[in-house]
Amino acid sequence: MKFTANQSATPTSEFAGSRTSRQSAAMGWTCVQCTFLNANDSAANCGACNAIRVLQCPTCKGEIKYGKRLHVNGKTYHPDCFCCTGCKRPLPSRFQVVNGGNYHPECAPKSKPITKTTTTTRMGGGKPVQNGKYNSPVQKENRSKNANVKSNGNAKSNGNGGGWNCPSCTYFNTNDAAPTCAACDAIRIMKCPGCKGEIKFGQRVNVDGKAYHPDCFRCAACNGKFTTSKFQVKDGEYYHHECYKQLYHPRCDVCEGFIPYQPGTQKISYKVMPFGDLKYCAEHEHRDRCCSCQRVEPTVPGREFHKLSDGRKVCHDCCNYLVLDSLEAQGVVKEVWTYMRDIGIHLPEIPVYLVESPVLNEQCNAHKKTKTLMKGNKPVEGHVTRGLCLSEVSQIQHMVRSGKHAVPRVASIEKKRSVNAILILHGLPYDLTASVLAHEATHAYIKLSDNFPDHIPPKVEEGICQLMSYLFLKYKHMMERKNSKKRTYQGRLRKFYMHQLKNDISPVYGDGFREAYEAYKRVNSLQRMFDAIRHHASFP
Repeated sequence: MKFTANQSATPTSEFAGSRTSRQSAAMGWTCVQCTFLNANDSAANCGACNAIRVLQCPTCKGEIKYGKRLHVNGKTYHPDCFCCTGCKRPLPSRFQVVNGGNYHPECAPKSKPITKTTTTTRMGGGKPVQNGKYNSPVQKENRSKNANVKSNGNAKSNGNGGGWNCPSCTYFNTNDAAPTCAACDAIRIMKCPGCKGEIKFGQRVNVDGKAYHPDCFRCAACNGKFTTSKFQVKDGEYYHHECYKQLYHPRCDVCEGFIPYQPGTQKISYKVMPFGDLKYCAEHEHRDRCCSCQRVEPTVPGREFHKLSDGRKVCHDCCNYLVLDSLEAQGVVKEVWTYMRDIGIHLPEIPVYLVESPVLNEQCNAHKKTKTLMKGNKPVEGHVTRGLCLSEVSQIQHMVRSGKHAVPRVASIEKKRSVNAILILHGLPYDLTASVLAHEATHAYIKLSDNFPDHIPPKVEEGICQLMSYLFLKYKHMMERKNSKKRTYQGRLRKFYMHQLKNDISPVYGDGFREAYEAYKRVNSLQRMFDAIRHHASFP
């Protein structure tokens, strides 16, 4: 295989579609600032970026503003200035480049052919094949180089940068943004990503290294044309600002409007509801919330929450699963008692009453129980009192004499334990009612058992009760997943209630649950958990 020292190149009017003589009229020009192809060759400014079109002829050093010109190897000449290096006469449409000079074929200096030699290191028995290529694992080419020859053959990009091969002369252009071949001045034929057709002449739109027909560069949402040079980009697709806003700008779930930018910035600030990760404007922070899922009540007519008799509010979705009175609660009691029996905790029949918030508050005060009632317009971060176990421990001291004339003294102490009732807030969804009942039933189990200490640290007792509530919800969730793979709203609520238990920030209920849960994971036995509380009033 041999390469001659001479290579043909063709001067053409800028952006001509084929090789033409130097007398051919130029067909447009490319702006050096933005690479926009201006079809009007007499224009002094770029139609896209308004950059001034001023070029300098390499031969006479004069400015080239209007009229005909020749574009050769990235340089622009006056037609009469592009001459043969040998005879100084203007060059025709075809010429040769030797030692950096441009020559008529008859004026070009003669040079010896340059031979490309290939040396091959054979490994693993590689065998040579046709056209000088070898089927060997390792090949090493030593190509003779000559600075006098302006040619790179059929070079291709090595993958480290841009570049393109001219389809006319196969010259590899390293400037990926160049619209014409640096060797033959042929127009770079591009494929429009919109219509998949070729782009040869006329105007084009260059975006992110891709060229489009002007009619093909359209909004991915409405398919309309872009009337300005500004647009939005997402996942490689282009949108009008308004179309992008309608599709992707976050909306407030409370007022259903677009969440505004922070004043004086381009940053969007919003709040997120704990259930469903719903976004809302910060100005709605103090609106009423659902007493079940903590969602903020919408301002849109028709989406208002339902109001319970004690003033608490419930969203439309949670309303479908509410337990409203003591009679409806009997199914909940049966399920929780069955669950407790299955894990080894046997409970007698205990009255369970569903009450309003003021009644629960009154009973908490009467029994000197610490309470934290939910405020309708505040998000829940810690424990909320939703139930109460009414228990009593009676102590009777017996006075006895050790002799007929002895002074009476205390001989023994008898204790009588009882649980009068369990109170639970009405108007909670079924699973939340059941989890509260599991918590209070654990209190009842401890109060009714003689072998538990009279005084258990609040963190320990509330921690084990919260653990029982969590394990019940987890059991229900596993049973639903076992019977059906379909996600339900009740399943989402259960996961939310479990999340609230695990992330409770209160020192007694939250920290108590986390300590109980860690201990349970260590011993993996509720029996050992209760035994440790019986004997040591602490977790194992």
